[in-house]
Amino acid sequence: MPIQTISEHLEHYKTLKSQFVSPYNKMEILMEARLHKKIISTGLVENIKKKPVVVFYTTSNQTEVPKKDWTQQMKKAAVDYAVEYPVPDAGKTYSLFGKILFSTTIIGVVGACALIFYLLYFSTPQFKMNLEEFVSLPKKGDRYYGFIHQTIDDEQKPFLAHGWIKIIDVNADSTCTYVLSTDPGALTFDTLDAEHTSFSDTAIQGKFNADERAQKVTIISQDKRSRFDAQVMSNKIKNYKISVE
Repeated sequence: MPIQTISEHLEHYKTLKSQFVSPYNKMEILMEARLHKKIISTGLVENIKKKPVVVFYTTSNQTEVPKKDWTQQMKKAAVDYAVEYPVPDAGKTYSLFGKILFSTTIIGVVGACALIFYLLYFSTPQFKMNLEEFVSLPKKGDRYYGFIHQTIDDEQKPFLAHGWIKIIDVNADSTCTYVLSTDPGALTFDTLDAEHTSFSDTAIQGKFNADERAQKVTIISQDKRSRFDAQVMSNKIKNYKISVE
């Protein structure tokens, strides 16, 4: 991105003539006091300074009198002229591009503030409520999406899949009974597209455990041959548990 250039120039707007004592020979001579407005431009903003730039010239040969040579009379006159003849149109004006850029910036800042407000006062409390619901002891009819691990024969051959389960019974000691979806398959992040309305008749029982920090729940059978893990990804809790109505 190119570095923004800043230009500065003076624009004359008033000339006054008056008698002043010359700083060089102490004789009274006619001088011109020229008032200029100082303009600073960046391409985005044009800033006209409120304080005028006063320059004194001798009328005889139009020679500028350097500020270091000004007399007290000239200094006082410069102050008086600045008050009596203020800079016209002082202040900032924005180019079309500047207006668009600053408007976009303001909109962005307002949008960011609105997002932060939403996250602090709406999204975060709602997320906390959803997470508490996710890790709480399930109710009959609740459904979870996760990883299914079962040892299905005496040779300890594992069945591994991802899918939904449905809780069909819950005991006070956190033991749950659940059934598997009729169509478990490979891992998907579009969890709600996976089969979660049709379930098998084979019931599996296990102990329910939850880890709120890891956003994870597990159900492990007493013989360790069946295990189900549901862990929330990308904080999308609603995609990993469907609570019973």
